[in-house]
Amino acid sequence: MDARIKALGMFLNRFSIRVVAVMTVIAGLGWSSVGWSQVPMTWHSRAGSSVRAELIRVDDSKVVLQVEGNRSPVEVSLDSLTLESRLQAMQLWFNERDAKQFQMIRQHLPGMYERPEAVSRLLLEIHKAVPESPYAGIWAGVGLSEGENNLELAKRLLMQAIKRIEAQQEVMAGRHSMTLASARNNLGVVALKQQEANPAASSFIAGVQSSRVVSAVLEHNMQLLAQTDSMRTGLIELAPRLRSELLTTLASADVSTSKPNLNESLYYTLDFDLPIEAGAGNRKVEGLDSPSVFMELVSIGTGFVVAPGIVLTSTDVITNTDGYGPKMITVGSYQHGIFKALTCKNCLMTSPRISARSGIVIRTNETIGTVTRFRIIPHRAGSSDAELAALHVPGLDLAPLCIANDTPTPATELKLYGYDPGQNLVKQGVREFTGEILTEPDHLGVQKVSNETTGGNRGGPVMSDDKVVQGIVFAMSENELETNGRAFGARMIRSWFNRNVRTTSLTSVDDLPPEKRFDPKASVVPVFVWGLKSGSGLFSDVADGTGPSESLMIENTWCVSCIGSSYQDCPNCVNGSQSYRKQEVVSSSRIAGDVYAPVVKKKRCPTCSGRGKLKCPHCKNGRLDLRRR
Repeated sequence: MDARIKALGMFLNRFSIRVVAVMTVIAGLGWSSVGWSQVPMTWHSRAGSSVRAELIRVDDSKVVLQVEGNRSPVEVSLDSLTLESRLQAMQLWFNERDAKQFQMIRQHLPGMYERPEAVSRLLLEIHKAVPESPYAGIWAGVGLSEGENNLELAKRLLMQAIKRIEAQQEVMAGRHSMTLASARNNLGVVALKQQEANPAASSFIAGVQSSRVVSAVLEHNMQLLAQTDSMRTGLIELAPRLRSELLTTLASADVSTSKPNLNESLYYTLDFDLPIEAGAGNRKVEGLDSPSVFMELVSIGTGFVVAPGIVLTSTDVITNTDGYGPKMITVGSYQHGIFKALTCKNCLMTSPRISARSGIVIRTNETIGTVTRFRIIPHRAGSSDAELAALHVPGLDLAPLCIANDTPTPATELKLYGYDPGQNLVKQGVREFTGEILTEPDHLGVQKVSNETTGGNRGGPVMSDDKVVQGIVFAMSENELETNGRAFGARMIRSWFNRNVRTTSLTSVDDLPPEKRFDPKASVVPVFVWGLKSGSGLFSDVADGTGPSESLMIENTWCVSCIGSSYQDCPNCVNGSQSYRKQEVVSSSRIAGDVYAPVVKKKRCPTCSGRGKLKCPHCKNGRLDLRRR
């Protein structure tokens, strides 16, 4: 702990003077001041006293607090606070700094695609203005490298951003892990553009080691480096030890399942962990934060745990939404008394059938042949293949519910467990909706239930008093005037699960006696579906999905062979001159006569006409022609 506090002090000493200087720059650019609002917290001194106050800022070796009841803020030395209060101050301060810088630069992120050289200069100023946060430095580094090919300044900015992340990780281990992996990937790309293979490999390896899940872009760049080195072109030469370590690290890495279409080029990534204060997004439910500032809540439903880490729900919750574009699914649960929203890694739904029709004769003026035509046949609405979905939620530490062996009969009284949509969903928790089975299963296995069904409790289980799941309510009644629901019985659940989920099995009634079965309210969870806000198009499938994050990738368009200069050194000369030897008279005497010896001469190189450079054959004016791909 003492080492962490010492690192904090060094970090503050390093940046305190610069903070004061750059506040004037911020005001000149029209940005708001650094003042911020925090809820009052308890602060403890080493002398044993405590006070309720808001944190205003952290300067050098002191904190500025607004004590309740006082008009003016007071300065308190960091050394006078307890270890817990010091860490609390630094965590709040880093959160505020990250949120501040993120709000300043988020509007400029779309411009990185079209005008990176212009945006990077503004980001450079923001990087200087908020010297604790890494976002602007990473984005400015990418902009300078891709927009201006200013590799030295880009490298310096990326290294500064990495140091800022490492300084924050001294206080909070694991913070900015995805951002750090992105910074190291970009630093590796800059090194490769400078034809420095060994530093690039070291940076890529460190990027893999800093993140739990490796992005597909980082994997692609590492594979490209290993492939180029194995071709022995002489352009990039990698030390054998680093090449072995690169391949070993790549083979053992947990790579993201998302695979974007990538060309044979190097790619920058702007993957970043969202700041804590900036992750609030759209608050439709009290106590629930949006996983991204660019996403809003588009659907709410219910699910229940049927196997370790597997939640069964209705596809109606996932697909019947008002959102557009890619979606993210989170599942809420109370773990150790704290409500958390865990990200769904995979959503398993039954794939549609594909019909093939062969033997269709195609006649043209030249040939006669046959073709096969394929047609996608979606599942019939109301069938279990169309209405059920399983969510794989890593880290969901909840016990699975027991599933009955057969379908319930009409007039069986059952309780529907689910959530009532509204702002107090989290606070109210799971609700019980009493009712009974109304009908026998139809030809699709659907039964009607009298339990009141809403948009919030669809996907919830209907259970008997012995804590056994008898079915799942997948949708509301087709008649809008009725409050009844439509459900599948336990036999349909088992049939669908056994066909589609091969990695685990359901818990049977025979597996657990009644006294050992779990409380249904503990294993019934809310399902939240998030979609892009209007006008947002920044969420990419490159993000690893392990936490609130955003992602953007930019392809390098500068030629690596000539380092963007559009010229290569002539292989047949040095600075436009060729050396050759010629026998000439070096001395003369009356006795020996003329003495001949080889003399080194120079002549203009015919290959490059004395210029010492050749036009790079791989690019045009230093840029790669990506349109040919």
